[in-house]
Amino acid sequence: MLTPEHPAEQAGHYFTELQLVTALVIITWPRSRPHLPGPATAAADQHVTRHHSPDSPQHSNAPPADARACAAFLHAADTIVTSDFLRVALAQLAPTENRTRTGIAPVRHHTWDRAFKIYRGDCSKRFQLAAETLVHTFRRTKPGGHRIPLSQVAYRPEHVPAFIPRQWADPHLGHFTGASQRLLRRTAATYLVRRARGGSLVDAARYLGIRIGPQGAIGFGGVIGRWIRAQDNLHAFEFAVDAIAAELEAAPKIDYERRRRYLADWALPSSDWHRMMSQLQKQPGSRAITDDRKRLAVSAYLWAQVTQGEYYFSPCPPHIAAAPEAHEKWMRDRRATMRKLQRTDQHPHYRRLQPLLDDYAAQLTKAIDTEIPHPTTHQAPETECFSWPVERSR
Repeated sequence: MLTPEHPAEQAGHYFTELQLVTALVIITWPRSRPHLPGPATAAADQHVTRHHSPDSPQHSNAPPADARACAAFLHAADTIVTSDFLRVALAQLAPTENRTRTGIAPVRHHTWDRAFKIYRGDCSKRFQLAAETLVHTFRRTKPGGHRIPLSQVAYRPEHVPAFIPRQWADPHLGHFTGASQRLLRRTAATYLVRRARGGSLVDAARYLGIRIGPQGAIGFGGVIGRWIRAQDNLHAFEFAVDAIAAELEAAPKIDYERRRRYLADWALPSSDWHRMMSQLQKQPGSRAITDDRKRLAVSAYLWAQVTQGEYYFSPCPPHIAAAPEAHEKWMRDRRATMRKLQRTDQHPHYRRLQPLLDDYAAQLTKAIDTEIPHPTTHQAPETECFSWPVERSR
């Protein structure tokens, strides 16, 4: 590490991280204690008992005078710093949301957090990212789960889909049990937004267009919080979010917030709906239902396809939002229509309708993503010019 051919910057990162992690090892001892006993480990035990136990009159941050204790702490820290899985190694020493599990007074971690903030810039990017997502200072700024944004995030809040796609969710969330995949995919999206934007999960949910309860609650936060605390590994869900974040960072960036903004008060135009129905009615024996209620219901399907959100949170058409009875009917129609579109094998009409809706959603998505927005208005692009494909042959 100190040879002339070794980069000085890399050496500087290593020794800064070694100092920081050594302090964290001492704070969390014996959780960070090596499994193999020996004179050095015994000396470290004595040092912690004397200077860092809950019964100690004061906690000393000075290095151990005993060289054997110092060697034990440095060896444990080096094992962590050089680990191929740094985030996992650090997670074992981090404070948890349920602090009663650690038995470590929060003030002990606060001291380390302040040191990390001071010397963070002297650490490698790898170490910064791993530590930022775990330490108390960066995870919580005030009651209510508020966070500050992470500095090493290679995406912006608008790049996060409100409902994590299956191709990311299945490999990283599919092994979890005890909570529905729908809630896990929704929660993972709010975690990703909070990492990039800061604030609370409620703030992140509101940003994603997820409905907020009357008391400012997101509805699923308590359920997921209890589920996380019940896991053997409290950081398992965070690690899954890490993996999804890596997928997001490697994928082409899409501005989902722009799509939600454009479709905030949008509904499928009547002219496009009738054109779509004319395609279906060309099929022998077709008995397509073409009323306006169905047009508004399928608008929710299109909204979910374009925004990559959940249809539950699709905006209600403005002209019925203030009418409770009409609003309730729209919600029932939306739910019934979505169920049929999810079970097209049982509903031949919807099996023929779905490809047309998907084609429309793809064209609408392209129009929104490529149109130059007006500086003061955000309306969905006109769809009259969309070219309709003929019904696919079967």
